Amino acid sequence: MAKGKILFFGQLSDLSGADEWPMPEFEGTMSEQEFIAKIADGHVELAQALQDPKNRICVNQTLFPPSVSVEITAGDEVAFLPPMSGG
Repeated sequence: MAKGKILFFGQLSDLSGADEWPMPEFEGTMSEQEFIAKIADGHVELAQALQDPKNRICVNQTLFPPSVSVEITAGDEVAFLPPMSGG
């Protein structure tokens, strides 16, 4: 199975300290909340930001609304996106 990766954009990149993190090892699937708890363990500000419904999650280049329950596997590409601005 291909190893996934975690991407951070905007202020989330600043909070995480990098634009990309390697995917942690785990079996099966995790809910979005379980995944955030795993990757943000010890990073309180990052955990709070990732749980903010204004920030969005994108899994394998599919953007999910906050109302959808997302399941994540170790082979996924997971991106966290802050609110978009512009005109």
